[in-house]
Amino acid sequence: MKFILWEIVSYLTVFAVWLFFRRVLKRNITGDILIGTVFGVFSEFFTEPFVNYHFKLTFYKDVPVVIPIAWGMMFAMTAYVSERLYSFFLKRRKIVAQDKRILVFDVIAGLLVGFFLETVGSQARLWEYNSLAIGWNLGTIPFLNMPVETLIAYALIMLVMPTVVRYWHGSFEGRL
Repeated sequence: MKFILWEIVSYLTVFAVWLFFRRVLKRNITGDILIGTVFGVFSEFFTEPFVNYHFKLTFYKDVPVVIPIAWGMMFAMTAYVSERLYSFFLKRRKIVAQDKRILVFDVIAGLLVGFFLETVGSQARLWEYNSLAIGWNLGTIPFLNMPVETLIAYALIMLVMPTVVRYWHGSFEGRL
């Protein structure tokens, strides 16, 4: 069964998040989303056997076009939340260059943002996990029917991607 309405809502959500950041938070996340989408394409292509999606518009097998874009949105949101947590807990106005503590906040923010979005999508049955395809067997998270490795994977991805987004977003927006 294809969830066309949910697919439309997914695209509208990305647009609404972009607009909210632009208008309310006065932050341009266009580049964040674009560079995050590049990683999203890689991630979804690489993990295609792991997830069975139920969307109509796809770019490779059953991988929806909107999912890599949603990765970009998620990385933009994570970078923002991480920077806010960093500023709040370390009493800084912005990230201090070369301060590795931002990685801790990236992981925390990534788990808050990414795991929430993953939970919404999986609970709405927009996709199903095929854990046996890649040998994930640590069990499932109670009440969510989500592999434990999903949480671990989000933590590992967030050690890298918010930093990539921070580094590259300006070049995707015509800034250096």
